[in-house]
Amino acid sequence: MLSLRAVVLGLLVLICGCGNDPAAPTEVCGPYPSWESSPYNLPYPKGRSYELRQSNCSGFGHVGFCKHGYDFIMPIGTIVVAARSGHVGWAKDGCVDGDQACTNLITVIHVDGTVAVYSHLTPGGVLVESGQHVSQGDTIGRSGNTGYSTEPHLHLSIHPCNELPGLPNPGYCPSLPFTIRNTDPNPQGLVALRWYEAR
Repeated sequence: MLSLRAVVLGLLVLICGCGNDPAAPTEVCGPYPSWESSPYNLPYPKGRSYELRQSNCSGFGHVGFCKHGYDFIMPIGTIVVAARSGHVGWAKDGCVDGDQACTNLITVIHVDGTVAVYSHLTPGGVLVESGQHVSQGDTIGRSGNTGYSTEPHLHLSIHPCNELPGLPNPGYCPSLPFTIRNTDPNPQGLVALRWYEAR
């Protein structure tokens, strides 16, 4: 019989498994909020640029429940910052890079109740604790290659509540379309296979 921990970790892996097939069929996405007034910044420090490998509705892990989200290609250990201020809801560490059955992740709950999920972090790369307040731009983790991942990267998605499959408070909270304020114009969200600089 599977342990509760194994079931929880298995569900976390399945939530937003990420691959590298940006040419997959796309779903209808949106509508998108204004990027000029978006509360979200890129999840890495100002002046840094990374390639966006997968974007909203790009197939593989970005369909259905997790169709809205971004995968930034980052070497293992790259600094990850809070895209928006809030408090840490869940901080899970202990998985090793390359283990597709286990992922390290952080959730940050924002003042409006939305929740950011930062996943595939490296072991020892969860640098915050549950309940901790984080401000936009604060270092919260380091990217990795844990969970259902084909290359080192960071997955970022936004959900309307903190009841997510695999977390201690399971529920069904599909991802939301979102835009990013501190980079190039993105009225339909960020576009896959482009590099984005944090300004």
